[in-house]
Amino acid sequence: MVEAIDAAGNKATQTLEFIVDATLSVPTITLDTANDSGVPGDNITNEKTPGFTINGIDADAIRVAVQVTHNGTSKEVELTQSGGQWHFTPTSDWADGKYTLTVKVEDRAGNINQSMPLAVTIDTQTEINSIVLVNDTGVPDDNLTNDVRPGVPGDGAGRCERGTPEH
Repeated sequence: MVEAIDAAGNKATQTLEFIVDATLSVPTITLDTANDSGVPGDNITNEKTPGFTINGIDADAIRVAVQVTHNGTSKEVELTQSGGQWHFTPTSDWADGKYTLTVKVEDRAGNINQSMPLAVTIDTQTEINSIVLVNDTGVPDDNLTNDVRPGVPGDGAGRCERGTPEH
C-alpha cells in the first residue's frame, strides 16, 4: 500500500497486489515405451519417428520446445499441448545414429529451465558378417557339402535362424 500526502494535507492511498514467481519445475523427456524396441529402458529404437513424452511442465508455461542434436547439428522444435499432455514425434524419418534431446521451458514470469539431456539411438540396420562353410567338401568354396552337420564359425553371440537344407 502506498500513501501520499500533498502540501494541503490531502491523503491518497493505493494498493497493488502482485505475485512473486521465481521458480519453474524441471521438465523431463522420455522415449515412449512402445518405441523402445531394444532392451527396455536402453533408449535404443528401430523406429525412425519415435515418440517422446514430456512431463513436469508447469501450468503457466508459455513456451515449451525440444532441442534435437544429431551429428553436431541442433534444431529446436516448439511444442503445443494436446489433450493435457506434452508429446514430441519427429515430422520426418530420422537417420540411424545417436540423438540428444533437451526440453526447454519458459513461464509467464520469465523463468527458464531445461531437462537433463536424453540420449537416444536410432538403429534400423542389422549387420551380418560373412558366413563361411567350415565343412565344404568336394570343390573348395562351392558351398556344397556332404556333411550332414555342417559348421559355421562364430561365437554364437548373434541370432541365427535355421534354414532349410537343399537336397
